[in-house]
This record gives sequence, C-alpha cells and structure tokens, in this order.
Amino acid sequence: MDLAELVRRREVSAAELLEEAIRQVEEFNPSLNAVVQKHYDMARSEVAKGLISGPLAGVPFLLKDLGVRLSGTVTTGASKSLLKMESPIDSELVSRYKAAGLVVFGKTNTPEFGMALTTESELYGACRNPWNLAHSTGGSSGGSAAAVAAGMVPAAHASDGGGSIRVPAAACGVFGFKPTRLLTPRGPGGALSPSAMSVNHVVSRSVRDSALLLDLTGGYEPGAPVASPAPAGGHLEAAMRAPEKLRVALCLTEPAVALDSECRRAVEDAGRLLENAGHTVEEAVTGVDFNALNDAQIILMQGEFAHGMQALASAKQVSLARLGLEPLSLEFVREGLAYSAGEYLAALQQTYRQAEKMAVFQKSFDLLLKPVTATPAPELGTINAQLQDTPIGFVSRFRKYAAYTHFYNMTGQPAASVPMGQNSQGLPLAAMLVGRTGEDRLLFSACAQLEMARPWFDERPPVNRV
Repeated sequence: MDLAELVRRREVSAAELLEEAIRQVEEFNPSLNAVVQKHYDMARSEVAKGLISGPLAGVPFLLKDLGVRLSGTVTTGASKSLLKMESPIDSELVSRYKAAGLVVFGKTNTPEFGMALTTESELYGACRNPWNLAHSTGGSSGGSAAAVAAGMVPAAHASDGGGSIRVPAAACGVFGFKPTRLLTPRGPGGALSPSAMSVNHVVSRSVRDSALLLDLTGGYEPGAPVASPAPAGGHLEAAMRAPEKLRVALCLTEPAVALDSECRRAVEDAGRLLENAGHTVEEAVTGVDFNALNDAQIILMQGEFAHGMQALASAKQVSLARLGLEPLSLEFVREGLAYSAGEYLAALQQTYRQAEKMAVFQKSFDLLLKPVTATPAPELGTINAQLQDTPIGFVSRFRKYAAYTHFYNMTGQPAASVPMGQNSQGLPLAAMLVGRTGEDRLLFSACAQLEMARPWFDERPPVNRV
C-alpha cells in the first residue's frame, strides 16, 4: 500500500494517517452509517507507543463487526445478544492484521449475524450506498464496502459466507476477493463448521492491496481440523504480472434468473476485455445442479446458525427467545433446529457432489465469468427482512438480486467481484471471475489485468467528490 510506503519514508507519521482516517469517518459516516464502533482512543494509544511494525505499519484499518475478536472490545454481529460480551483476546486473523502493522480504529456495519445480503439491522440501522444514499450497500460486509468506496480506508476486513464480500463490493464499486475455502483463519470457533462456507478477507480499492493482504494473513490457523494448502509463490507477485493465455467460460444462463440488461452488459464487457488481452472466452454451461445447491444451502445455513445460537443461549444461560434476536433470525433458528443430523449430512454431501462436477467442468476452463448480482444495488428496504417474511420467502426474495455468489462458497473456489463502471443511473456494475480451487494466484493475475484494462482506482462516489 502506498500509505505504508509514506510512513516508511517518514513523509507522514502513523499518527497523522490515523487522524486523517478518523477525519474521513467523521465527515462521511453521518451520511453512510458505515462505521458503527469507533475505537479511536485505543488506536491512538497503540500508535503513541511507537511499537507498530510490519510491511503495512501505520495503515488505518477497519474490522467488520462480525466473526472476529479485538481484545478489549465487543464484536456485536449487529445483534443485541452480543452487546455486553467483551473479548479478552484477539482472534487469529486480527493478530495477523496487527502483525502486518495495520492500525484498527473501528468496526463496520453488518446485518444481524451476517444473515442477509443487505446491511440493514435493527440495532444499527441501514448502511447507505455512497453512490446513491437511497440504495443498499449489499451485505453482509456492506459497512466495509461503503467505507472503502468513500475513501475512509484503502481496504477493510470483510467475510463471505454466501457472497458477503462480492455483493457489497459490486454494490459499492470496489474490489472484493473471496479466497479458496479455508485459506484464511476462520476463528473463533469458525473451523468447527463442517461446511466451511464462510471465508475471511477484505474489500479493497485495488487488486494489489487485496493480494498483499492475503499474503500477510493466509495460511493454516492453529487448531483448525483442515486447511487449504499454501500456494507456491505470493499472491502479490501474481497480481503484478499478466497471466498466460486463458480459456474463460462465460456463464450467463445458470442459474435461471432474470438478469438486468446493464448487468449483463458489464459481464460481456469484461469478456471482451479478456479477449482483447489474448484470452479465449466462450459461452458454456457447467452442468452443476444449482437447484440442489440452493436446497442444501438453506439446510446448512439454518442448521449451523441454529447450533451457534443454541450455544450462545446456553453460555448466557437464557432461552433462545430471550437472546434478543430479530424476528427473522429467530425463525431461522427455529427452522434450523428442526433438521435432523441425517438431513444436514445429506445437504453437506450434496455440496461435495456438486463441487466434484464443478471441478470436472473446470478441467476445460481456467476461469468462469459470471454476473455478481442480477440487478444493480436495490433501494433500501427492498430486500431486508420484513415482519411478514418467512425464512424461505426472505431467501427467495433476495436471491432475485444476489443469485450467483453463494454457489462458490459451497463448492469452495476463489471468486472475485471486479468493478465495471456504472449503469445509466450512476450505480456501480461488476463482473465475477471464479477460479479453480487453490488457484487464487491465477485469479488475482486475471483480475489485475482487467483492472489495468478498465481502471477504477480513481473513481469516487458522489458522497466523496470534492
């Protein structure tokens, strides 16, 4: 990151960078509601000690308010049930961020427990899109994507269990990379989830920064039962060079969903850019049973969420009804508890079968090219949980917007959301590239080539235009 280089050359101090980041948050957050916890004094204290070191020493950073622990603070998951549960330790991923020299000074908005692809919770309220404040940022890493798009930080922590990095990145016009399953730390306790659908990483303004951060944070998490193998060579090194000629599968017809014409155009534009770079792009059908994966996702998502909430209620010695969950979250728990172990295992095995089909298909193609979402970012209130919603009704409704991303959490491949300009209404458009499992480096290389062909780094939303 350029900011770290300025600190190394002593052209600016870590304290000055932190104060500028705080100023940016204070200026834009009242409009966006992207940062919901401010750890300014903690960050100032860390910087004042003068002990920060690492390749990114002094760069301000934001954590998503979900799934990670920062010592001395509460990670709420946008849920009233966690408001008083202060952590005495850093989670493994946060330890790696700190070792890299990042200065954590706040946490970003998310829906309750990340269970939606829009960032609108009862606890913190809606996060607003910096390109149009009436529209959603996507979810569940919507606060992080909005903060990066607005220029508060160059990159922010995010996580993706069904599209929660890629959907907000697409909605806010930034880069979002979901690594191969289990390539980054998943704790605390995340490694216990057999489906391993959720992956931690970042949303960022550039491909380069995302690749560097994966180099600094990827690798086996102590205590995890399994891990993805560490790749030979670095992700940053791969992002700095063009890939060899690739065969790219353009997939626009599966799953069957109504696709906005401008979203389609963005994907087709990405295909033309890849062809202009010397790659072969051809329409193809994977043969994967997406309906079976949709059915399996509901069982896995609800079953694992119910197990987690049951454990939380037990730890707090209260009933599930007294956790203070939002109504739809509580319905997710009730339905999840009704599944048998056999149903859960059958759903898990279904994901493995479809992953095998995907792997066979990808023997013929280096990358898949698909939409990230079926429409641009919807207006706030369109796909958030409604009082009359049933869980299946809610999921069916938001899948009309975000129909594509969750499959690659289930089959495990790396996938990225690449900005592709704006539509006629000024809302960001994007394309999704999907690589083979374990070939994150190749995916970074292709994404960087698209970034060079269609630069987005200097594009700024209206909320941050001077």
